Amino acid sequence: MSKCVWLALSALVASSAVQAADEPQWLKDARVREGKIGPAVAIQSKDSWFKAKVPGKLMGDIVKVEGSYSVQLDIGGEQSAYCEIMPDGYDMADVIRTNLEYTLETVGKLQGKVEVRALEVTDAGVFGNVPYLKAQWIYRVNDGKAQMVGGLQQISMEKNGQGIYCAHVDLGYTQTFFAVAKAFAETFESASDEPAPFYEEIAVSTVGGRKLGILRTTLVRDEEGDIEVKDTSASLQPLAGGALQSDDTIRLEWVRPDYSLINASRFVAKDGALTSNLNLKLVDNAWRVDGEHEGKKLDEKLKSDGQPGTWLAQADGIRKILAAADPVGTQQTMWSWLGGVNPDKLVETKTKITAKAGDKKFKGVAMLEGITVDVIIDQATGTVVVGKTKVGGMEMAFERVYAKGTF
Repeated sequence: MSKCVWLALSALVASSAVQAADEPQWLKDARVREGKIGPAVAIQSKDSWFKAKVPGKLMGDIVKVEGSYSVQLDIGGEQSAYCEIMPDGYDMADVIRTNLEYTLETVGKLQGKVEVRALEVTDAGVFGNVPYLKAQWIYRVNDGKAQMVGGLQQISMEKNGQGIYCAHVDLGYTQTFFAVAKAFAETFESASDEPAPFYEEIAVSTVGGRKLGILRTTLVRDEEGDIEVKDTSASLQPLAGGALQSDDTIRLEWVRPDYSLINASRFVAKDGALTSNLNLKLVDNAWRVDGEHEGKKLDEKLKSDGQPGTWLAQADGIRKILAAADPVGTQQTMWSWLGGVNPDKLVETKTKITAKAGDKKFKGVAMLEGITVDVIIDQATGTVVVGKTKVGGMEMAFERVYAKGTF
């Protein structure tokens, strides 16, 4: 936190709903500060495992300690920016939640009790094909003599199987910090980079007008021609008192070249704790689910005579419908294993085409488990590019922001 923002306050209204017009001038001035950091320079870990080009001055060597690399960068302010590289990846949402608590705990030890904190901004998007989640905070501390205010910016990213987390403790330097994180995402290379998928799409989820989540689907083919379909989602949920809840989910399908299912898995972590670890596989001509779900062990036959479909089968089925001369009014139906509330059951999913929506896109309605979603579908892929629904009076939206490849 910059010294110039460690100013005594008679009162700080710690609410993200406060508008800039209501802020004192010193706070407005603190927010608009930016660094002059010059062109990007090459950096590299001491063991040469990774390299990147970032617009900041490297402070110290980059070495691997307890499984991760730490990078400290001078970005033109009194506080340096910090990035951590985790070769084995991480939960994108939970790394923001846990580092928020760690950072504010450290601030409290150094500067006084953190009395109030508020989440000002959340964001989600992509740097090229690198998905990111962002959170920005304001907080108040009290050292027993005066009240003071500070800020924290956080970005978590995933690239080629590696996790990249960056943070900056300051009220200002917002654009400077964002530029550093963007450069890291765009130029990062490592010795453990995973092979590029032959198809990939990334979407952002919005709840109540606030971007809170990222969803990514990748297709990778093995030597035998089978396809791994990997769905990864990470989302943040703001709670009372400036707390966060994190949800990180991975869903895997192994699919044959004809798009039929070989097996599937689903892993769910809430606030960093694994709450669901399930596998679906064919045993003696019957589909069985085993693993743990919400604290209970499962090893049961699916309570359905239907055959579980796949992400690829659904997309290909919709794509074939849209290739017809007049697809409006037609419907694609499939049984899916979602592994959700009832992991031992299949869920019927329906997609009905309702109208044309411009060049090579169609409007439709998707239905599953009592939820109806208004969608716009890409004719080329058969996948959703925009989806909107209401759950519990709250509007939820989904928008594809990146797609590359064919299948």
